[in-house]
Amino acid sequence: MNSEVAKKEVLELDSMRIDALLRNDVGFLEEITADDYSHVESSGGARNKSQFIAGRRGERALFSTFVIDENKAMIYCNVAVVVGRYHNAYRTSGGSSVVKRARHLRVYVHENGQWRNVAHQATEIGRAD
Repeated sequence: MNSEVAKKEVLELDSMRIDALLRNDVGFLEEITADDYSHVESSGGARNKSQFIAGRRGERALFSTFVIDENKAMIYCNVAVVVGRYHNAYRTSGGSSVVKRARHLRVYVHENGQWRNVAHQATEIGRAD
């Protein structure tokens, strides 16, 4: 696989993932998320795929904005590592509004002709004003 083509594919999929989070498109998120997925939230909480998808179905947090400020993909054979920064705003199921800035690291694996998200790690930079 051509590295530049793979980078473009992964960054496009990562952008589609963000769009799916904004629209709360659970079906798309479930499709691109690997069964052995590991999700570490910026607050330090950890979830597997079932817990991540259940949180989306339960509308645990509904995003009003989600902007990628910086994103870079690196390809290693059939593995892509995406690193960058984002800011978002969301409403919790309890009704609280939260604004967050964070750095992210996501890992995708290419198998059977498709990229799947296998891991996500976010680290909060600090609360925005």
